[in-house]
Amino acid sequence: MPRPAKPYLRKQTLSWYCSIAGRQVSLGKDREAAFAKFHALMADKEQVKGELTTLYDLSQAYLDWVQTNRKPATYTLHRHFLKLFIENVGKRLRPSQLKVHHVVKWHEGLGVGSTAQNGAVAVVQRMLNWGVEQEYLSRNPVKGMKKPRASRRDVYYTTEQWDLVREHAKGPLIALLDFLTLTGCRPLEARTVEAKHLHDDLVIFPADESKGQLEPRVIYLVPEAKAILAALAKEHPQGPLFRNALGRPWTKDAIKCRLNRISEKVGFRVIAYGARHSWATQALSEGGVDPISVAHLMGHRDTTMVSRVYSHLAKNPEYLRQQAKRAIGKREAS
Repeated sequence: MPRPAKPYLRKQTLSWYCSIAGRQVSLGKDREAAFAKFHALMADKEQVKGELTTLYDLSQAYLDWVQTNRKPATYTLHRHFLKLFIENVGKRLRPSQLKVHHVVKWHEGLGVGSTAQNGAVAVVQRMLNWGVEQEYLSRNPVKGMKKPRASRRDVYYTTEQWDLVREHAKGPLIALLDFLTLTGCRPLEARTVEAKHLHDDLVIFPADESKGQLEPRVIYLVPEAKAILAALAKEHPQGPLFRNALGRPWTKDAIKCRLNRISEKVGFRVIAYGARHSWATQALSEGGVDPISVAHLMGHRDTTMVSRVYSHLAKNPEYLRQQAKRAIGKREAS
């Protein structure tokens, strides 16, 4: 027979509990505080949700959803961090018991840099927000907590620097680097593009293959970029177009390894994402393309991400001088 819905003391632990929907809910050791919490729960049925679900149960439900609705790489990443998180806080901890210091202690003990810690906390936050969306929880208990600072990949290259990079590239890597610089696409998009995605001068990834999986991703091809893909499509009518000298699709680690070797030769850090930042910077500064167009060409829904590119313009004093003159000229003309 289920216990009545009122606080009771467990002598073994000297703690107060109550039973809700057949689940035992801890109210703490202090009698007065226990009764206050009990009455608060009875008055606010939404708060009960966080008392009936453990973080472990929530993580399993969330991961099932991610596995069904997100890409395999996303599932693998979230499963990795949530496994570590649950191991740290314990399977019995409930969302209502979770405090900011639990999350801080966990991410600081991961033994990774601040950027990776930022990503780890983001996964936990996403799980909790999902729990609220799906009505497992009434609120996110650590909403608004300050995450570790993520370092920005704000690397960009001048034309001279990129020419130097290209000189040290060999074989199939050259076509991949050229495509990145001609389109400003994400390295992942270049690695996964196939012949089936080609539509004349467009590359179109359907929504379920695009970042965020909300809408199709369209990459506009200038003639040079179109020619690169057309030649590769003849060689590889099936599967990824960009492949290494062994005929295998490029992986993230393989590209990073090759660019690390080039970095040692050219004397500065070379990363694939630098081509994307350089493309955006050149479009905004030298090309005079407006931020909204740049945002859409890069696959962003708004200019929020593109606005960060302006930090690179500070490295181009001549451009800023021209902009300052334009500002005065427009004011005088008006």
